[in-house]
Amino acid sequence: MLATSLAFALRQQGLDVETVAGPTTEAVVETVRRLAPVLVLLDLDLGPSLGSGLNLVKPLMAAGGQVIMMTGVVERARLGACIEAGAVGIVSKTAGFDELVVAVRRAVAGEDVLTTHQRHIFLNELQAGRQADEQRRAPFARLSPREQAVLARLVGGESADTIAHLSYVSLATVRTQIRSILSKLGVKSQLEAVALARQAGWPQGSTDPALPDFHHSWG
Repeated sequence: MLATSLAFALRQQGLDVETVAGPTTEAVVETVRRLAPVLVLLDLDLGPSLGSGLNLVKPLMAAGGQVIMMTGVVERARLGACIEAGAVGIVSKTAGFDELVVAVRRAVAGEDVLTTHQRHIFLNELQAGRQADEQRRAPFARLSPREQAVLARLVGGESADTIAHLSYVSLATVRTQIRSILSKLGVKSQLEAVALARQAGWPQGSTDPALPDFHHSWG
């Protein structure tokens, strides 16, 4: 509904506008490639089927169009990631329509949508966010690979009994690893360790690591 309303309003401004939707990100990119627009207005949050618009910035630019993010997101680190990916501008959904028109016309004319100062603010926030994430995850780097695997299983909701059964080791062995994990993380319980891991966004990339070699390495 928002896209349809914006398209109608922008056409009233004399702009040639098409709305694009698709069941997959690949379909969206293919449609944009076929239309070959000068500019794409892209939402940062595209819903459960398409996910984050951030993942579309580079493919859409590769298809030939500049990208302006339209979003209700206010976290500057997330917006900085869009700028880093190549978006030429950020327009808040709460901004007036006139502001959007100005941004669109600047982008179409090849003018800067963001000032150098604004770009620096967004990118600095992105860098600060990454440094904060690294600091939160630093304690987990002190865990051995086996301890990391056990903690990841705990984060995934498995009990010590289940971990022992699936990794072909004794429950006492797993409990020893858990005590070491708690000590290294500076917490007193498994619940605290799991909460700390989730707050830190750990582990990255996978919440279900395999434990194929535990019965060999633990003996």
